[in-house]
Amino acid sequence: MKPAGFLPFCFPTEVDKPPEGEAWSHEIKYDGYRTQLQLGQTPRALTRNGVDWSSKYPFVLAAANAIVGGQDAVLDGEIVVLDEIGRADFSRLPGAIRWKKNDLVFYAFDLLLIGDDDIRGWRCEDRRSLLRDTLGAPSQEVRFSDDYDGSGAELFAKVAELEVEGVVSKRRASRYKSGDSRDWLKTKTYAFKEFVVVGYERKRGAAPSLLLADGMKYMGRAIPAVSAAQRDELWRALEFLHTDKFSVQMGAGNKEAVPVVPLLRVIAKHLRGEAKLRHATVTEILPP
Repeated sequence: MKPAGFLPFCFPTEVDKPPEGEAWSHEIKYDGYRTQLQLGQTPRALTRNGVDWSSKYPFVLAAANAIVGGQDAVLDGEIVVLDEIGRADFSRLPGAIRWKKNDLVFYAFDLLLIGDDDIRGWRCEDRRSLLRDTLGAPSQEVRFSDDYDGSGAELFAKVAELEVEGVVSKRRASRYKSGDSRDWLKTKTYAFKEFVVVGYERKRGAAPSLLLADGMKYMGRAIPAVSAAQRDELWRALEFLHTDKFSVQMGAGNKEAVPVVPLLRVIAKHLRGEAKLRHATVTEILPP
């Protein structure tokens, strides 16, 4: 069964702690770019919004297509770059995409279509079992995202100690459904959340900052904690987005800020349990 275009992702719901019990499986949440591999005669790699990024992942695509024997298949997973101890390091990802494509690794965590079969209606544990068997031994470019043999709390404690992003818990009996899901739950060791950039401020004597919103609500400022090259690209992109007024109601203290059209999305790391952003840094600039 050839995939009929992009298949929208299933997105986990964020919770404060992993669920417990035999109904749930748990795996590491990898810090990278969510990616759909559509394999077969014309293999493609698609971003979370269905943008074709095949040219950025040539080695991953070729390896995955070879592993499945060139048959039609759709895999859900994450493109990452690993550090020296095997943790996903998002800061290295943009550079690897540009200059070191052979450093990219695809962690596959779900199988949606295989051959003539659409298996999104299968139980999650059965889809993942078939995915594990299909992938076989891990390669340099393509690996299976393993379940943790223990409780969600135990895995969360381990990933917190390792400073890994978090844990994803999945209901073993669940089907794959596009959109936000309560059958997939994510627990993060530190709060990482997606925001839209509504403005910025760069003034002498102060660190540059981005003004961030969650939907139509202004949340506060975050300092870009990305590479110098990414910061340069960020400022260039924001210059093209200048506009006359802010798209959201702003708080006090933003008179010198520059409003922009709210198109650029980022991930900000911030303290948990706060109504507004505190000690916030932008750790990722998301693809279109």
